[in-house]
Amino acid sequence: MKANEQTIQEFSHLHTRYLEAQQRMTMLQGAALEGMRKIGIGCVPENSHKEFNSLKTEIEQILARMKEICDSIQ
Repeated sequence: MKANEQTIQEFSHLHTRYLEAQQRMTMLQGAALEGMRKIGIGCVPENSHKEFNSLKTEIEQILARMKEICDSIQ
């Protein structure tokens, strides 16, 4: 199957969402590393921990859908 405009737009939207989620995840990881270095305990506060888990789920879902799209146009 060849990619149509709708598929291209969906993939582009997923790409944008992925970049935004990954950027936020990178910030959380940096904060966790800084916390470990400065105080040596818990990576992030509870609210950041929840956001980390939410971003992880979102990133996994985005990548799974991107894979489905790629597999369908081979």
